[in-house]
Amino acid sequence: MTRTPVGRARRGPGILTATIAYAAVLAMAIGCGPTTPPSAAASQSAAASQVAAGPDGSPAGSADASATPRPTAWPGNAVLGIDALGVADGQILAAINDFNKAIATEDLVLMRKAANGLAGLDVLLPNMAKIDIFEPMRSFADRYGAAITAISSAAKDLRTAIDAHDGAGITSSSQALVSSLSLYAAVQPELAAWVEQSTEQRRLLLK
Repeated sequence: MTRTPVGRARRGPGILTATIAYAAVLAMAIGCGPTTPPSAAASQSAAASQVAAGPDGSPAGSADASATPRPTAWPGNAVLGIDALGVADGQILAAINDFNKAIATEDLVLMRKAANGLAGLDVLLPNMAKIDIFEPMRSFADRYGAAITAISSAAKDLRTAIDAHDGAGITSSSQALVSSLSLYAAVQPELAAWVEQSTEQRRLLLK
């Protein structure tokens, strides 16, 4: 077991430069905004095209099929689930920024703070049951859940390694965390698009 030398309690064991660069790229990618990938666009298009139909096939509540169709209200508590993920998105980005800065400065105190925040993301997993009942969200829910599970697991390993002053463990778990964050970066634009739609969905719920 590697012990931290006296006077260097805040500095790590020389984490790889490639890890620093990759973490920085991920932070930039996640912070760039809701650019929706083709798969996300397809899911949203399917969701938006679903309308409540009347007996004659025309949109419910309209006099004829030429009326502007209204989007179908998301089932169950899907709105609440998406809203929870939207709130967590900002917190995840803040933790990633802390993690990235900690790697660059080899600051173990800041790194542990970031790891501790990311380790608790598994509290978001129950929200998957709220959104995967809506078929257009099912693929997103699966991929989001996998990303959060991987991030939480890697962050817990990193926190344990820091507490144990395990230099090799800090390096390996940091790299695992960066890899798991790439899974989140892949689904974050789709989340942003669902969050944007949730405003209209809340309005539908109030009617």
